[in-house]
Amino acid sequence: MKPHKQLFYAYSALYRPYFNQLNAQLAPFNLTSSQWAILHFILLEGAHTISDVSIYHNVERPTITKMVQRLTELDYVEAQPGEDKRTRFIRLSENGQAVCEQVQERLSAYQSYLLEEIPEADQLLVADVLRKISARININEDGLHE
Repeated sequence: MKPHKQLFYAYSALYRPYFNQLNAQLAPFNLTSSQWAILHFILLEGAHTISDVSIYHNVERPTITKMVQRLTELDYVEAQPGEDKRTRFIRLSENGQAVCEQVQERLSAYQSYLLEEIPEADQLLVADVLRKISARININEDGLHE
């Protein structure tokens, strides 16, 4: 099998099992990986609008709105009005901040376990390759070579 096919096959074989396990790690917090992605974005980047989150994750606004509503019900996020009354910023609640810290600790331990026998240089190489592939996908969204 050609190297590029091996790479994408390996990625495909990894993706679903990893996210199944990620969701299992998040279950005690009543979170899914998609909800965690939103929390993590807000944790790292600060308060943002639903539109900002939607653009960043390349997910439709109604989907993000529904997930943010669930995160609000869980008391993980809260809305704060912007200068324009039509704009609301989503930020972590105090409870959400505490949960994010707990989730990060749990996921860090799990990810460290998965990578414990893989040299750091290999981890960095794979991360770099995946970033480059992602950038090419984002430039040419139809995924076809022109």
